[in-house]
Amino acid sequence: MIVATREETATREETATRQAILARVIERIGLLTRDFAASGTYPFKSRGLTRGQMNAMFVLSRSEESSVAELAAKLRVTSGAVSQKVDALKAHGLVTSDVNEADRRGRVIRLTPQARVEVDAFERGYLDAIAPRFDSLSVRDIAELDRILSGVTLSAGATSRSPVAAIGRRP
Repeated sequence: MIVATREETATREETATRQAILARVIERIGLLTRDFAASGTYPFKSRGLTRGQMNAMFVLSRSEESSVAELAAKLRVTSGAVSQKVDALKAHGLVTSDVNEADRRGRVIRLTPQARVEVDAFERGYLDAIAPRFDSLSVRDIAELDRILSGVTLSAGATSRSPVAAIGRRP
């Protein structure tokens, strides 16, 4: 008969507690993203963009320009996948792709001015709509949440697919 030590029992209990807490955290994040998905509003809806194309648009909205390699790293896809997304977005008139003057072999990707206006307006509206959910948190609490989630998303780079990737996915 094998008898577990107190340390082994404590470790199992701690693991079970950690998993239960993690499940609650994921559920709460899911509630926020499902509210967004349920709204049915997102920029460029009439253009039928894919989730990957939308993700590229939002990454591009965070900077003035991006190289294909930078965009690939942020999206966690290959440069070939980025090229496909950029080509489709160019066809919709949402991005430009120009030769990088610093490195003539590379490309610089930018949102068009009209696309930037639409993405910025959407983000402002979404933040205005979701901000009341965070009213009970102080600025310090929100900064701590940002710090914690940054650690989670940075460590997620080790895997290309998330088991909860479908949460908040638009239809």
